[in-house]
Amino acid sequence: MTKFSKLWLTSLLILSFASGCSSTNTAPVDKGKGEEAIKTDPATIKMAVSNNMFTEEDFAKYVSEPVKKKYPHITVERINTSEKGSSMTDLIAAGTVPDIVGYYPGNLSNINDLNLTFNIEDLIKKHRFDTSRIAPEVMETVKIASNQSYIVGFAAYHNPFGLFYNKDVFDRMGIPYPKDNMTWDDLKELSVKITRVDNGIQYRGLYPDFLYRGARQLALPYADFQTNKSLLNTDPWKDLFQLWSSMYEISGMTAGDYKMLNYGKNEQAFIKGELAMLAGYSNTLNALKKAPDVKWDVVTYPSNKKAPGVAHRVDSPVLAITSQSPNKDAAFQVLETILSDEVQTDMVRNGRMTVLNSQKVKDEFGKGIPEFNGKNLIALTKPKMAIISQIKYLNEGEVDKITNNAFQSVINKEKDINTALREADELLNKHIETQLKNIK
Repeated sequence: MTKFSKLWLTSLLILSFASGCSSTNTAPVDKGKGEEAIKTDPATIKMAVSNNMFTEEDFAKYVSEPVKKKYPHITVERINTSEKGSSMTDLIAAGTVPDIVGYYPGNLSNINDLNLTFNIEDLIKKHRFDTSRIAPEVMETVKIASNQSYIVGFAAYHNPFGLFYNKDVFDRMGIPYPKDNMTWDDLKELSVKITRVDNGIQYRGLYPDFLYRGARQLALPYADFQTNKSLLNTDPWKDLFQLWSSMYEISGMTAGDYKMLNYGKNEQAFIKGELAMLAGYSNTLNALKKAPDVKWDVVTYPSNKKAPGVAHRVDSPVLAITSQSPNKDAAFQVLETILSDEVQTDMVRNGRMTVLNSQKVKDEFGKGIPEFNGKNLIALTKPKMAIISQIKYLNEGEVDKITNNAFQSVINKEKDINTALREADELLNKHIETQLKNIK
């Protein structure tokens, strides 16, 4: 067995057994005699989050209002990092350090680069917060993504993934609808049957999205951090390239405007009734809410045979308390409130997946959206979440560009898979060298 195979096998074992064990669980503890009292002085907590994590309306609904109700002495203010001049780099340069910052897992290590990292485990004990309420794969992802051995924050919610299908397209073709627990291979066969020109219209079967979706589902490692070398030019990545490209090689799948991979365009094609299946995520519910005439439903996200029952990796805004916060008790109480059953249930009812283990909370998914009555939305909550693979010092956005460009060149028949992977491997090694120089 090669060194890479061992690394990859370890990742898959973590996926399989994360629900049974986790080193991050912290059971409630008794308060000691000498323990510091929890402050109740009036406090204003500044939380820096992007607009796609919490809109102003959602922030009020899921953060500031429930916190004020539970802890009247705490006021929570939102800093929208999506606004020009309000990025974390801009804020710190201006001398404004928020009490809480939000990052998605792929960028969570930024807190280390910005000297914001804080170990919240003492606060967990002090506030008697039971981390076993949170899904272990979520807790493990936070640790791996932060590059720390301790807990730096909590995930607020999860963006779940599913397979959306347009009933009109299936009815037109006389083909049965997809079902829960189908694999990419199953759906590729279905896509072949659907993809055709009918009455002058090009109908397409399945849009699986970018290659990195498949990589994150398998928790494929980008690099070996012992040798600081790329792992892109290896069999597991080659296998994924072959699977993913086979779904686009179906005649007609990349016709016309769909030569370049683009989720938004394919979402619109799905709504228009020219794409039968869209492997997507919960944000698509917002688009479908605005298209009441579309006859659609959803089943579980397609699984890879190498990771059965696993959908996409944890896709959650992680809220971390900064080391500079002067109000850490109040900041923790904000996190505690967001993770309460009440707030999590409210989020779930409105289309955001809980990070809690509670099946009772999960069962409420989408029930607050009357437009979706009768839809199989519970399918988005069924699969396991994959755990993030180690990123360390890599810029995940840059790595995704490398793999996506390589894959696009294969789809465009500009390069074969071996050439694309070899060149991508070289580019990633250059990125690794650059990142290591920056660290030094």
